[in-house]
Amino acid sequence: MRKFFFLALTLFQLFIFSNKVLGQVYGTNTFEFQLGNLPFEDDRYLTTSYDQLNLFYDTDKISFFTKVEQFLTPHKNRNYFELTQKQFQFQDDHLRIRIGNFYETLGYGLLLRSYDIPGSVYENEFDRTRYTFLRDLEGVSVNANGDWFELKALRAEPLNNLIPPTFEPDSVRRPDLVEALQGNFYATDQITVGGALVRVNTPFSGDFQEYGSVMSDIQLPFNIQLFGEYAFSTSSQFLSFTSQNSYALYSGLNFFKDSFGLSFEYKDYSNFLLGSAAFNDPPSLIKEHTYPVLNRSTHVVNTASETGVQLEIFYNFEAGHSIVANYTSATNNVFLRQQFYEYFLEGSYKVNETLTLKSFFDFAKDDPKLEDNRISVGFIVDKSFTKSQNVIVDLQYQTFDRQFEPDKTQNYFASLAFAFNSDLTISTVFEATTDILLTDNPNTFPEIEEDIRTWLGFNSLYKINSSNSLAVFAGKRRGGPACTSGICYEILDFEGVELRLNTRF
Repeated sequence: MRKFFFLALTLFQLFIFSNKVLGQVYGTNTFEFQLGNLPFEDDRYLTTSYDQLNLFYDTDKISFFTKVEQFLTPHKNRNYFELTQKQFQFQDDHLRIRIGNFYETLGYGLLLRSYDIPGSVYENEFDRTRYTFLRDLEGVSVNANGDWFELKALRAEPLNNLIPPTFEPDSVRRPDLVEALQGNFYATDQITVGGALVRVNTPFSGDFQEYGSVMSDIQLPFNIQLFGEYAFSTSSQFLSFTSQNSYALYSGLNFFKDSFGLSFEYKDYSNFLLGSAAFNDPPSLIKEHTYPVLNRSTHVVNTASETGVQLEIFYNFEAGHSIVANYTSATNNVFLRQQFYEYFLEGSYKVNETLTLKSFFDFAKDDPKLEDNRISVGFIVDKSFTKSQNVIVDLQYQTFDRQFEPDKTQNYFASLAFAFNSDLTISTVFEATTDILLTDNPNTFPEIEEDIRTWLGFNSLYKINSSNSLAVFAGKRRGGPACTSGICYEILDFEGVELRLNTRF
């Protein structure tokens, strides 16, 4: 792929230094400094810094983009300074050509999904190297559209985002070569049909795989939408839903009328983990929560074998109140039958223009996590004093039975946040748990600590001006899974001080 980057760089220089082209240069920078470490580590005052620079150059139809990342720590084998993304793009009303690093999703993600989670910085406990959490594609992409069709074609290498930039060669992070073609056709204003074909070549193993899919989106009368996609391996029997075959089926229905809305989704996935880098990401059909005790408990879909449904109903009242009810279930049979289900209810009550009360209740069974009778509740008060001054009190509690453990596990969360004006917000967060997986100190094996473990942290966010903001954290921060847009990744515990400066220019 390097020849494409040299081409993009040459074109970039020609456009930058040509006085015939007028363009705009802008960018963003994120700098993060930490003084501290994981809990139970000897070096409590480890200093590290991470920086991410994004540069853009735009003209009428031509644009360039580069991302540079740097990580510095006393451990030299973890340090790096890399140009991690670069892109040349041409785009007009009917055609878009991209060379370099880009993002693309085919259909509903059954065959291919790439993503970027803005503001995320990933670090795993083994490598202890920080870098942005994304999954991009490196290669060439062409998109074309007309009044009645849309076409996508690409040849690229997906990123395995669990391997840090310190690994060489780059092919270790991009082990698969993907060639894909998708076409969508607008039969009428209400009916869209399409299909996709994906070829996967893994040079390390010499494996070659081919997959196809068909998809549709139908707008019916009475505000009803039907949609879905069926993907399959071309070496499997078409429309054969047996455990030996490789396929993925996703379908759903949306309905809304005035302030009432309803959605229903169904999934059936079997042996559908594509490529050695797992670059596909079928819809999870799991309720994504913003509440910490629930977000950490998010079920992760198993595409090797999983069926399930999700039903959600909501209603918004004229006075500003709202209610949301969600039911989710999933069953997988990889080695043994495991079940997950969740009942969620959330209500928001607007007392007046300055006071809003919100509460939620959640009940779940989670066999993959060995958790039964998981109950989560929360109560949030949002009181505003002026348009830019308010206080938020957030209290959450969770308890569950873990198989093979005699006592219930309990999690506590409490936060208090003040917004003094539109430029300054401060908050404090307290958490506690009796979870033996978290209370135990791994350095004292075979002794097992069972005392309640606590975290107390202080946050502040100051908007220096329209282009710069400074976030500061001090104390102890609990880690765990974090899920955004159906993507989950692990955040490590941290004890110390962290500063993050975001700049736009």
